[in-house]
Amino acid sequence: FRLWSASEVNHGYDFRCNEQKIQSTKKFLSKLWNISRFLSEFPIVSSTSLEETDRWIIQESDDLIKKCMKGYKEYNFFIPAIAVREFTWNVFAAHYIEMVKRRARGEGFTTQQRDAARYTLHYVLRVVLKLLAPIIPFITEYIWGAIYSESSIHKESHPEPLNHMYDTADTADIISFNSQVWNEKKSKNLSLKDDISIDIPSNLQGMELDLRAMHNIIL
Repeated sequence: FRLWSASEVNHGYDFRCNEQKIQSTKKFLSKLWNISRFLSEFPIVSSTSLEETDRWIIQESDDLIKKCMKGYKEYNFFIPAIAVREFTWNVFAAHYIEMVKRRARGEGFTTQQRDAARYTLHYVLRVVLKLLAPIIPFITEYIWGAIYSESSIHKESHPEPLNHMYDTADTADIISFNSQVWNEKKSKNLSLKDDISIDIPSNLQGMELDLRAMHNIIL
């Protein structure tokens, strides 16, 4: 109910209780739980040389931190509630995790590439949990304790953006390409695991290995 009420309407407006939207909030919490359970498979590793896909999502998380902290400073919980939900569901889970899943498992990648994915996955989840902690204190506390530390998440400092000026592909282009591949497979009655031959745009070449692994793209 805390997350639902925070994300229902902007600060200062009235709203009615809506069971469908409460159910939608429940689905997001289940999604967060499943993301955390998946990431708990991987050991926590030290910072390492990152791949372009990793640099992209870290830059996105920087933007998320800035947006959320602005909302918290204004005591407007609607801003972080909506921003974190959108990022976690539609960017982090739908695209980044899917792009690096096989790399994080070390399937066809070097140890350094594998560890870069593992480091980034845990880094971003930590950011998400810290940003959500003021709104959903109990679930974030449990996940934090299960994966990262016996010390309370509520004793942690707010996340700070890393402010690295990475030159990476635009998020819109990544989402557009992934959607294109999914739609192409659907139109050909292929499963998501089936091979497909498709050209990767030049601006996404830095993510080629992850995209090929994600979509089973054949040359």
